Amino acid sequence: MTVARPAALAWMAIVVALVVAACGGTSHGGPITAEAPAANNAVATASNLADLRKRPFNLPAVGANASCPITQPHDLAPVVSGGKGKGPGFGFGPGPAYLSGIVQIYPGSFDNEVWLIEPKYEGPVLIRGHQINGAHFVAFSEPITFPIGGFSSAGSPPPGAPVISVTISGAPVPFYQELDLPAMSAADAKGFWRQFFARTHIEAPGCYAFQLDGANFSVVTVFQVPDAARPAA
Repeated sequence: MTVARPAALAWMAIVVALVVAACGGTSHGGPITAEAPAANNAVATASNLADLRKRPFNLPAVGANASCPITQPHDLAPVVSGGKGKGPGFGFGPGPAYLSGIVQIYPGSFDNEVWLIEPKYEGPVLIRGHQINGAHFVAFSEPITFPIGGFSSAGSPPPGAPVISVTISGAPVPFYQELDLPAMSAADAKGFWRQFFARTHIEAPGCYAFQLDGANFSVVTVFQVPDAARPAA
């Protein structure tokens, strides 16, 4: 495992503070407790985000009264290290891309996540989400990379029109129906984990799933959004 560069640790310190302090952020060790679905290796190879968008959802079916097959978090040992600092040491799903930085998502407002990508995978990742025991979708804000960049990569437009606006710190923030994580650029440090910070918005409680699509993989992370009030920050 490579070692984070000390001069860049401040970037990740900002992210960790945001994840812990903002609505929905918690430490590792929470109620998401089930086996992670295996990676789907029977997918058509994609070379860019446009190709990834052509893939359909392949989410588990859950009846209205069935239990939610929530995904098990696991350690990414010993510690995830990136070219811009240290990230959370756990993730959901089989990889090479993982949901991290949070263990419980609540309805309404927004939640903060960290998305981690292993050094061995250098391509783009498309993230979409939907309720699997109902009709609600998951909305995503723009990702923040390190150093801070725009949506997807420099000069890339958002993926269509926003689907909802969420008030954050008194200002309206647009949310979209997908999250685009760009391929590794020439400026990225080779051999390091890529880390992205982004927010999600889910309107109603239920059983939901994220689908993470890469050039040669498709993985699903299932989670329960409780019918409960969000704890005070």
